[in-house]
Amino acid sequence: MVEMAIFIDVSKCTGCRSCQVACKNWNQLKAEQTTNRGTHENPPDLSATTWNRVRFNEVVKDGKLDWLFLNERCRHCEEPPCMFAAEDVPGAIIKDKSGAVIFTEKTKQLNYEDVRGSCPFDIPRLDEETGQIYKCTMCVDRTANGLKPACVTACPTGTLNYGPKVEMLKLAKKRVEELGGDAALYPGEEYNTFWVLPEPEQDYGLEAKATVAKPRKFAWDKLLSPWGTLGLAAAFIGSLSKEDGVTDQEQAK
Repeated sequence: MVEMAIFIDVSKCTGCRSCQVACKNWNQLKAEQTTNRGTHENPPDLSATTWNRVRFNEVVKDGKLDWLFLNERCRHCEEPPCMFAAEDVPGAIIKDKSGAVIFTEKTKQLNYEDVRGSCPFDIPRLDEETGQIYKCTMCVDRTANGLKPACVTACPTGTLNYGPKVEMLKLAKKRVEELGGDAALYPGEEYNTFWVLPEPEQDYGLEAKATVAKPRKFAWDKLLSPWGTLGLAAAFIGSLSKEDGVTDQEQAK
């Protein structure tokens, strides 16, 4: 299957939240009890039952108030840090052939703080009742059957687009050129969900993309092999010799 992607053209978003409603409806996600916080933005954060929400960001430029809307969701990284954080439980987090990163029921066996902490965008959320971890699935149950993600289908303005990643990137880059100014692709080409932002990232409440090193487990099996042990012993003896002021040449004598 061709790698797919969601391209979000923020310049066309009106904050209607059709994407939020469609996501809740298709995935049968429960509503949340919230309180009035003096903003149209609701709910206030992602959760185990809110995988996609629209941020309302108020900014003042040239003395004028402006609302900037941002559809917040999983970026579906090409090399997902969360997958590496879940290596001890095979099948808990998987990469679908479409490019979507999927959290399965096996996430109940994972340490939630490790998984959430591994994500540079703070996306995964825990269901306290079941212990399962959730986030956007990119509607793989729909796309596997030739349908677009529910949010894309519901969007009335063309903000959300879905298709082969190569084509989505072409559209995104073309849009950046059309908008000019501070417009940029966010967070980058190494993700399967990306945005074109007309304004700087900070205006949308976004921090610069974090660089997360891929976690690697220490290879004890190799270290404890005969050759590995011999190498470690040699290195240790060499360090002691140098500390005593004895050079390799003097040892040879």
